[in-house]
Amino acid sequence: MVLKKNFTSLLRMQNKQSVLFLIIFLCASIISPLAWAGDTVYVVGSLQHESLFPTRSVDQDRTEPKKEWAKIDHLSNTYLDLGVRWDRNSENKIGFRGMEAALRGELMEWPLLGFEAGFKGYGLSHLHISTQFDWGKITIGDVYGQFGSGLILRLYEERSLGIDNALRGAKIELTPYTGIRMELLGGKQRRYWNCYTDGAGGWNYTQDAALGANLELQVSDWSEVMRNAGANLLIGGSYVSKYEAFDTIMSPDNPTLMYNVPEWVGAGDVRAKFQMKGWNALVEYAYKANDPCSDNNMSYKPGQTLLASLSYSQKGMSVIAQVKRSENMFFRSDRQLRGIAGYLNHLPAFANQHTYALAALHPYATQMAGEWAFQGEIRYTWKRGTKMGGKYGTTLKLNASHVRGLQETNTWLASKETYYTDVNLELNKKINKKWYIGAMLMYQTYNKAVVEGHGDLIRSGIGVVEAKYAVNKNIQMRAELQYLFTKQDEGQWIFALYELSLWKQLMISGQWMYNIGYAPEANNEHYYTAGATYAKGAHRVMLSYTKTRAGYNCSGGVCRYVPKQEGVNITYNFTW
Repeated sequence: MVLKKNFTSLLRMQNKQSVLFLIIFLCASIISPLAWAGDTVYVVGSLQHESLFPTRSVDQDRTEPKKEWAKIDHLSNTYLDLGVRWDRNSENKIGFRGMEAALRGELMEWPLLGFEAGFKGYGLSHLHISTQFDWGKITIGDVYGQFGSGLILRLYEERSLGIDNALRGAKIELTPYTGIRMELLGGKQRRYWNCYTDGAGGWNYTQDAALGANLELQVSDWSEVMRNAGANLLIGGSYVSKYEAFDTIMSPDNPTLMYNVPEWVGAGDVRAKFQMKGWNALVEYAYKANDPCSDNNMSYKPGQTLLASLSYSQKGMSVIAQVKRSENMFFRSDRQLRGIAGYLNHLPAFANQHTYALAALHPYATQMAGEWAFQGEIRYTWKRGTKMGGKYGTTLKLNASHVRGLQETNTWLASKETYYTDVNLELNKKINKKWYIGAMLMYQTYNKAVVEGHGDLIRSGIGVVEAKYAVNKNIQMRAELQYLFTKQDEGQWIFALYELSLWKQLMISGQWMYNIGYAPEANNEHYYTAGATYAKGAHRVMLSYTKTRAGYNCSGGVCRYVPKQEGVNITYNFTW
């Protein structure tokens, strides 16, 4: 009954603007099949649902009153996306190429553990209509986008983290001439459900807004010499400005002192990218005007980031080296926010994002306050038929990351304090048609006090062995064994995983992780997951029972804390 009531509530529009968009969307769905002969019409959509039926009390992990949680027997996140796309295949005088209308409904009345309090809610979270021409594209509604590497603007959705920072407004993309690409956008940023609390469905810009412009020049399109040489040069520049209505913010140290905060804060970015015969080089610099906020303790110091990357690749080999220096690059649409909501920008993490469980036990989160970050990688594949390559080839990869803080006296220099170090060597080899093996050795240094705000420096050694065996084309197996050694934090860990794949539709899996201990904070607990996944056509369903430790879920250097949980998980995905 609770689920039925919530879905009924989802269908109620919170404002007239949402109703208007829904009418336009439905009209587009009906009129599209009547398009000109030869045109193409797509109706697409997806449904994503994930539920947790906890077998232990969840109120210890939530901030709501216990009496409210006592009524809830399951937690869930649900997304429903619908879209209509009309492609015009015939020529016309205005260069019209097609239209697109899309909307998204979300139901998080009692969301899964680990999401921030503002994540709770339901309604139409995303609405947009776009028109495509030969010379560009115009979008009205909720828009996403990224300028360069995202140092001053990255509007995106990452459901695993609970991030959706789209702008509700408009976006114009122009290609007025060969080699020139322009982009203009503006609107009110989504911060969970703030778009439904301003009285205008997110179209009220009197309290906050963001504007941006981007220009990219593909220089090689104008040079025959460069094209003949296989060279590609791109030069870009961007500017973003955010507006926040003046707010009274008093100093916590002196109640009579009021901060003079700017209503408009601007940020600029310039970059150059060069490619030629396997070589790739990128240099990018971003500057942000002073923006006192809760993140930087109301500092008036401007922010800046310098990023450089150089790589080379050819068949069987690749090398990459990267460096990044950033300082005070907090850039939110609301200066008093904390957590992961409200960011306009994104700083890429120069740390390997591991998929092995114990290697990802202590993931690194980019420190927006400031850091020097270095990363390098060498990958080499021995050819088939050689002594090292064998019959199917052998791949060896060495990756290293190192992050330090900034000196207080001269912030352009790195401090002696290590934030993160990761050196890992990975081997992958197919022995024959049935067997595949992989192995990894890793050394990691993790400054828990810096990344999580508490704890000490953790030094770990990690070993991983992986094997795959194909019984035949319909039955395959995979197993992992991992071990982590450290004398700090929770001490040593062991992890084992087994997967059985049947007819490429059914997968049965089980995993076990145990804290062996021998350290001050060891808990000697067992954590486990057992379940099955079935996929057929556009449907995919997963059922599992799991007990997981508290930790961090990270993607691209952004992390959210997920508390310890135990219960039955059900996940369902459907696309059409």
